[in-house]
Amino acid sequence: MTQIREIRTTWEKQPDGFPDFLKENSDIFPIIESERKKENEALVQEFSQRIQKKLRQKPKDQKRQKQWEQKLEQELEQDFTEFLGREKILFLSEWMSPELLNAFIQETKHFTVRVREFDETLTPAQIWQTLRNYFIYAMIVDMQGEKQNAGDPILAYSLLYPYTDNYIDDDQISKQDKERYNQMIALKLKGESATPQNPLEEKTCRLLDMILDTYKEPAKKKIAGTLLQLLEAQNNSIGQQKTDITEEQILEISMWKGSTSVLADYLFATTDWTEYEESFYLKFGFILQLVDDLQDIEEDRKSGSHTLMTEAEKQQKLEQYTNHLLWFTWNVIREFEPVNPELKGFVLKYCVEISLLTAAMNPQFFPRKYIEALEPYLPFSVGFLKKRKKQQEKLITTYQSNNLNPEGVTI
Repeated sequence: MTQIREIRTTWEKQPDGFPDFLKENSDIFPIIESERKKENEALVQEFSQRIQKKLRQKPKDQKRQKQWEQKLEQELEQDFTEFLGREKILFLSEWMSPELLNAFIQETKHFTVRVREFDETLTPAQIWQTLRNYFIYAMIVDMQGEKQNAGDPILAYSLLYPYTDNYIDDDQISKQDKERYNQMIALKLKGESATPQNPLEEKTCRLLDMILDTYKEPAKKKIAGTLLQLLEAQNNSIGQQKTDITEEQILEISMWKGSTSVLADYLFATTDWTEYEESFYLKFGFILQLVDDLQDIEEDRKSGSHTLMTEAEKQQKLEQYTNHLLWFTWNVIREFEPVNPELKGFVLKYCVEISLLTAAMNPQFFPRKYIEALEPYLPFSVGFLKKRKKQQEKLITTYQSNNLNPEGVTI
């Protein structure tokens, strides 16, 4: 695929020295004074304590638990809206006009309602999985100058994540059953007959129909082809557990999996597709994949999953790879000219800052001087991030004990 080769070429030509663009672009990456850091820390602590208090209120009576979960979702939505209005971390309310921000909040609520209507048995953890993908889609919608719209394609695509991921990751399900499940999905995407054999497969087929029935040829063929590529990439990613996998293979898997997943979001966000935009969103998907790999480095090391970041850590080159990612992020997003440039600055700031924060929260993998050099650009102190990481681990344990663990809890 020509576009994948382009991603590789762009990736390989990036420098791996310290990201000097941080110093040179103070309008986007200002040095955060200690007083502002303390304000940010107090806000995060406040909302974290709210969440923990609500979790401790879970009733023991199972009959009342469903009602409690629904109330919890509503309260978390309200907290989320309030947090967006008050936060001075990413300054989303300043990057977006009040109209855009309100549209984003309202359509996110609509999306959550539709998710619950489709399957009321989904846990808050699974709903959070759908929301993580929806947020990426929502950013793309704004950059494309489209109206926020939680329509059937993105609803179904986002819902596929908890269904397919949880099934494939379940050790209790045989390899043969997983292969048959993936074959059924492939048949549906190819327009061939596929017979679901259990409730999960029925839901999966319904979701695929919701996507494909929205489009007519040749758009339907393009959508189906992209989802087939993503299915193949996910299957190939199983190879990351092999001990003899090469760095070359890891790079190829990461590029395919990350880029194709975000390309699908782009295809759902607009109907006016261009090669220029497809090229960017493929690179954008690779960026998000690498950010995920950096965030999951500790977990991947323990599970034996080989990513570019785990391999870099083994070779004591994680600082260089993180810099490489930061330069790649800066150059790819900075050079892109979206239909609506209003949110571009936020997307750039978010992608850079999440990598900086991840590095600071895992200082054991980096030289001390490197973390000290990054700290001025962080919205929090390194000491607070260390404390938050420990608190976060406790919070995740609490979520898991309540069957509520949303992957990627950050406050």
